[in-house]
Amino acid sequence: MKKYYYLLALVLLFSCNKKTETDETKDSSMTVLNDTIPPTRKVVSDVAVASYSEKVKDKDNLNDWKFAVDVFETEETFKYLVKIKYKELEAEDNLTIPNFGIQPKVKLEKGEEELTCIIGFLDKEGAFKEFKRVEIVGDQLKIRQTKGYGRSVVKAK
Repeated sequence: MKKYYYLLALVLLFSCNKKTETDETKDSSMTVLNDTIPPTRKVVSDVAVASYSEKVKDKDNLNDWKFAVDVFETEETFKYLVKIKYKELEAEDNLTIPNFGIQPKVKLEKGEEELTCIIGFLDKEGAFKEFKRVEIVGDQLKIRQTKGYGRSVVKAK
């Protein structure tokens, strides 16, 4: 019977001293690439960094309505505030751009349909990457994410 207790004690001793994967990921040799952009802005601009606007057609031509999308900086470098206006409706949304190691550049483009705006950003090569779509469907405002982007942690050797 004592043999079983000694065997159990040895198994517990070795299993407690085993190095886990979480210990390895906390290793100091693990570095994150593209970590050169500060997470917060020193100066937050009050002016929109990107804007899009188009006139809303009115049957009676009595109103001066518009569909507008404006993107503003926040204190966090990769987060933006999106303000949307359609007729008399005003809405807000958040936009988070992934950190690819460059300063984020938000860009707005006209969608294929009327009263549609594509929100995106420019990548390292300057190519437009679609991220969200703001559109009017049946006189209702719709905001949806169309694509997702991210980055991963790379172990530098």
